[in-house]
Amino acid sequence: MNGVLAVYRKEILTYFRSPIAYFVVAVYLVGAGYFFTYNVFLTGTATMTETFRNMSILLVTLLPIVSMRLFSAEYGTRTIELLMTLPLAAWEIVIGKYLGAVTILLLMTVGTMIDLIPLYLYGNPETSTIAAGYLGFVLLGMACLAIGQFFSALTQNQIVAALITVSVLLGFWFVGHLSGLQATDSMRSLVIYLSFALHFADFVLGLVRSEGIAFYLIVVAIALTLNTSYLRWKR
Repeated sequence: MNGVLAVYRKEILTYFRSPIAYFVVAVYLVGAGYFFTYNVFLTGTATMTETFRNMSILLVTLLPIVSMRLFSAEYGTRTIELLMTLPLAAWEIVIGKYLGAVTILLLMTVGTMIDLIPLYLYGNPETSTIAAGYLGFVLLGMACLAIGQFFSALTQNQIVAALITVSVLLGFWFVGHLSGLQATDSMRSLVIYLSFALHFADFVLGLVRSEGIAFYLIVVAIALTLNTSYLRWKR
C-alpha cells in the first residue's frame, strides 16, 4: 500500500500544480450551478432529478480532461521510464493514479452540494432520493475515470486520449437508444444493460439497485485490470 500512497500523493500534487484541476472543477461547478438554478428557480421544481441528469452529461464530457493526462503526460515528459523502473507493482501505479483522479471527482461532487442549501431552505426534498442520486453520480464518475485512464495508457497524446474517451463514454451513454433496433430479446437486454444512462436513471429516481452498483463497479474493475495488464506487458 505504500506504493499506492506514493503514486497517489504524486498525482494529487501534479493536479494542483497545474491548472487542470482548477479548470475542470470550476467549469463543472459553474455548469452544475446553472442547471440547478434553471431547473429549480425558473421551472419551480424543488427536486434534484433534472439537475442530476444534466450534471451527468456534463460529467461524461468533462472527466476525460481529468483522465487524459494520467499516463499520456508521463509519456510526453518521458517520466514513464522512471515510473516503470521503480520498485512498484503495475497495479500499485494504476490504483494510485486512479485514486488521484477519483479525489478530483469527489471534490466536484462535494462542491455541487452547496446547491442543496436553498433546496432545503425553500423546498421539501426527499433526502434518500438525493443520496441515491449522488451515489449514482459518484459510481458513474468512477467508471468514466477508469475507462479514461485505460485509454490514456494506450496513447502518448493527451488530446487523442481525451477524444477517444469522450467517444466511448458517449457511446455507452446513448447505447440504450439502440435497444429498439435489436432483433432478439437477448441482444435488446444486453444493449439496455450496457447503457450508462439507464442505470444512472434508476439512481436519480431514488432506486438503489444492486444491479446498478455492480454494473459500474464491474466496469471499473475491467478497465483497471486491462490497464494493469497493459503496463505489465510494456515492462
